[in-house]
Amino acid sequence: MRTIKARDIVWALIPVILLFGCGGGGGESSSPATGTLSLSLTDASTTEYRAIYVTVDKVLVHKDGTFSGNSGWFTVAEPGQTYNLIKLVNGITAILGESELEADQYQQIRLIIGREPESATNILGVPHPHANYVILNDGADTVKALKIPSGFRSGLKLVHRFQVVAGTVVELVLDFDACRSVVRTGSGRYRLKPRIKVIDVKDKSIVYGVVTDSGTEFPVTGALVSAQVSDGLSASVVRSTLTSDDDGEKGRFSLLLSPGQDYQIVAYADRKVVGSDGSEAMYAPACGWITVPDHGPAKVYVSLVQTGFGTISGDVSLSGAIDPDNPPVVNIQFYRMLDCGYVEITSIPMSPDTESQTLAFSVDLPLGTYDVVASSDGLTPGTAPSVELSGSGDDVHVELSL
Repeated sequence: MRTIKARDIVWALIPVILLFGCGGGGGESSSPATGTLSLSLTDASTTEYRAIYVTVDKVLVHKDGTFSGNSGWFTVAEPGQTYNLIKLVNGITAILGESELEADQYQQIRLIIGREPESATNILGVPHPHANYVILNDGADTVKALKIPSGFRSGLKLVHRFQVVAGTVVELVLDFDACRSVVRTGSGRYRLKPRIKVIDVKDKSIVYGVVTDSGTEFPVTGALVSAQVSDGLSASVVRSTLTSDDDGEKGRFSLLLSPGQDYQIVAYADRKVVGSDGSEAMYAPACGWITVPDHGPAKVYVSLVQTGFGTISGDVSLSGAIDPDNPPVVNIQFYRMLDCGYVEITSIPMSPDTESQTLAFSVDLPLGTYDVVASSDGLTPGTAPSVELSGSGDDVHVELSL
């Protein structure tokens, strides 16, 4: 298996990742000193959907030192727009808004998800049928509304401390992880349970590159590239994105990461490829280490090798009662030991229906040995270790309990 090789650090202009707003002034001498907050939206994305539409009505921030009721909240953006998260990858961002704020410390961001879509058309050329919905990548362009749990109707609070300095611009990117935010239920319904990371642009460096097929050297589009941190027994995905399918950018990716830190960069394409003889294969995941430079971007090259594949299916049983208004999210994760260490290859977020305490899953994976872990907040994880796919067509069933 080939691994990623970190090449020379190069200086480059990466479009649309860094957003530069206008600095806020302090106004008259008697006015409080102000700075500017610039907010934008991006996505880690997933290949399961053709489109993921989310409507953002409003964004507020909360100042330190104000604790009673709704005091201390300031509206900084009112976009009222329906965004296709699938298009917000590889540094492409949508500007939510800019606002002048009093120079001070702020501690939280509140994102208000809308209930009415904007008056525009979607990728199918028709008006948005819902404020929040997905279009499945199933060949039939099936539309599924996203139900929002009652707990998020008052807004999703993101704990993130930041300081507004007089006369300067603070640039924050809300990284909406669609892969883990769109949750499929056992009966085929879909829920939106937002998982968002706040990225301070000034504290990050850019790691970018291209993913290619080792045999043809053609770019691989729609591959998931993630930066992970592993201690040998567990792995955590810090940031992820999909390789581009746009003309002139095919196979390219970019990630905002912390300078001076070591990461495992993992590339994986979860689709099948058809060979010249008509046989099917998948791409084996590739992985390598990189130390993010303190100054300027770094470029990496990724080459994926075709291999056979099998299927891991299973059932996850849950203990305890299920809240019908806010059922738990179960993350089914697939880990594997590669040349660079122990990493997550892929994950499936699911949610049970009240009429069933069991979830069923099935996923095709490249040949290899996997640890399958089912986890949910407040429950003890269930693990099926060393699940082996050794030959094409293997179908292994596992039982997990939470």
